[in-house]
Amino acid sequence: MTTPMSGTTVARRPYLLAGILRPEVRRTLISIAVVVIVWEVLADYVIKSDLVFASISSILERAWQMAGTGKLWTNLRVSGTEFVLGYSAAAILGVVLGIGLALNRSFAQYVEPWMSALYATPMIALAPIFIVLLGIGIYSKITIIFIEAFFPIAVNTSLGIRSTDRDLIEASESFGASRLQVIRTVLLPNSYPFIIAGMRIAVARGLAGVLISEIFGSEAGVGNMIWFSAESYDMPTLFTGVFILAGTSIFLMTTLARFEKRVAPWRA
Repeated sequence: MTTPMSGTTVARRPYLLAGILRPEVRRTLISIAVVVIVWEVLADYVIKSDLVFASISSILERAWQMAGTGKLWTNLRVSGTEFVLGYSAAAILGVVLGIGLALNRSFAQYVEPWMSALYATPMIALAPIFIVLLGIGIYSKITIIFIEAFFPIAVNTSLGIRSTDRDLIEASESFGASRLQVIRTVLLPNSYPFIIAGMRIAVARGLAGVLISEIFGSEAGVGNMIWFSAESYDMPTLFTGVFILAGTSIFLMTTLARFEKRVAPWRA
């Protein structure tokens, strides 16, 4: 005799299986398998040098060893804390400043030239200055990550606000909406895709900030791990750090893309 609960479970299994076997999922799995096979062939039969390349198997083995000793988790905790604090501050202040730049042209004329100058300056040239001023502790790392991630969010927010259809603003004002209500119900929803696009760009720049800040001065972290493993030609450890940064970037960008579909469904 089949209970309602068991019937529900059985009914769901084909759906889950169909979800796993969707065409886009199959293509992704096939592409990953091809890359892994090609990578292993290059490592074992073409390059054949542990000083300049590492096989996937050796990378996984090194990651397992580092996880067992706790070193991997320490590096992840340090870099993760720096990135979360720096990126979160950049997201909040970037959106606020972007709104201010879009709504106040006089303010924008004072601020935008300096933003353009800082945005165009390579962070690798500024990082030593922040390390000297703030030390090798967490504050210099957060500052560097913040600056890297801040500008794409602020610029895209400002662009999104300015691109709002003027007819929508006038229509809401004609119904008695206050300035704050116009911002909350018209300007911000219209700019969501722009803001999220800026946040996706900021993910890559923020992770680059993690690497840059930890190269110039740190005692732990993924960037520190990559730098010292490169100096010692420890390729498995180096690629472990690279894969961590790449995987984090893919996960965050995918999450933001799904979030965009939720807050701006008309974009789909």
